[in-house]
Amino acid sequence: MASELVALKNTLIIPESAIAYDAQRNPSVEVPAPNTPTGRERRQIKAGVSNGTKTEVLDGLIENQQVILQ
Repeated sequence: MASELVALKNTLIIPESAIAYDAQRNPSVEVPAPNTPTGRERRQIKAGVSNGTKTEVLDGLIENQQVILQ
């Protein structure tokens, strides 16, 4: 049976492939940052429910903010 991630009102969902985890399993994403030498910036996020394909973001991003896929 396939898992579904139900989008709730006011819930931010991003692709799981955009999330990187450090050694302590803290999630972060990279966002475009044109004024930096690499053109990207790492942001710590608070991840919520995931179905392995999409993940809910509880904190660290705002609506319509672009993320870079890993």
